[in-house]
Amino acid sequence: MHMRLIFNLVTFLLTLLPEVVVGCLYAVHWPRWAQGLYGATIAWELLAIVMMDTWAIGHVRSLRMFLGTLLLLVAPKMLFALTAPLMGWPAGLTAAGLMMVAMLYGFTKGWRRLEVRRTTCLSPTLPEAFDGYRILQVSDLHLGTLEGHPEVLEHMVDTANAQQADLIVFTGDLVNHYVAEAKPFMHILQRLHAHDGVLAITGNHDYVDKEHWEELPEVMRQMGWHVLMNEHVDLRRNSSAITVVGVESASPPPFTKRDDLPKALKGIPPGTWTIVLTHDPSHWKREVLHTSDAALTLSGHTHAGQMRLGSLSPARLLYREWAGDYHHQGRMLHVSQGISGTVPFRLGAWPELDIITLKKTT
Repeated sequence: MHMRLIFNLVTFLLTLLPEVVVGCLYAVHWPRWAQGLYGATIAWELLAIVMMDTWAIGHVRSLRMFLGTLLLLVAPKMLFALTAPLMGWPAGLTAAGLMMVAMLYGFTKGWRRLEVRRTTCLSPTLPEAFDGYRILQVSDLHLGTLEGHPEVLEHMVDTANAQQADLIVFTGDLVNHYVAEAKPFMHILQRLHAHDGVLAITGNHDYVDKEHWEELPEVMRQMGWHVLMNEHVDLRRNSSAITVVGVESASPPPFTKRDDLPKALKGIPPGTWTIVLTHDPSHWKREVLHTSDAALTLSGHTHAGQMRLGSLSPARLLYREWAGDYHHQGRMLHVSQGISGTVPFRLGAWPELDIITLKKTT
């Protein structure tokens, strides 16, 4: 309750600040119809804050209304309030207009703009039989957001299959809130194929449906996916093998935490070349690095903030490892930006499929 009060207060102040600047310096000189229109935008912003205050898990429309208002109205107004007093109102209006156009693109086109990103995991201990082995990572489908848009998922599956990867891994968050969100898309996702199949884990959103979450792994299995619930599986090439470890959601509270990495690692012979699938990238430094000797860890969860400009992203405020490759003493973490999110919006942090090629070094 205390945190909610602070959140509401900060949000209200951030919304109020540009209104004071714009209202006092500019709106007082506008004709009445323009003032009325401007007042309507303020009323909408306040309504969005109230709706967000009453938001509970499952009330996705309130969340989308709030974030849409924040990005399309509050953020451009804030930019105008910062630039207009220094550079004049035409420059401020231009900047705010450009920002609004960019945000509209993110809501209409950006969340559909699928890209394929490629990276390489270099390791001197990789078995030679797996030199050049290609893993395709899919993450954060959030199928509730894709309701009514099966063509987006069909394009993703077609693009994934066209990569002809050796293995496909899914690193969590199949749904937003309810297991039922996945069922209309099962016939599409079961078309995903690779030589060594599809390995999958769960993410924090997959446990929101407390009454039915236990059904979700079975839904994945019905799609032909091999679900790793704090367990591991061996992949073989002739007499050589590598091991893939999968843990359940490792996100700390307020999310449901169900990971058990020691259990998942049990029985793996020392020196085995190992990949860990864990949804939350913060788990890498929190436990994976000092509990295992995994050469490669694959995560998602952050969506790269669903908005980025180069190395700048809101995700950096919450996560040290939020997109791309990270290295520590010869070990690698790759964080996927994912496919979707609770809110259908992407700007800069475009939806992505990730191809990770394993390469043996001397």
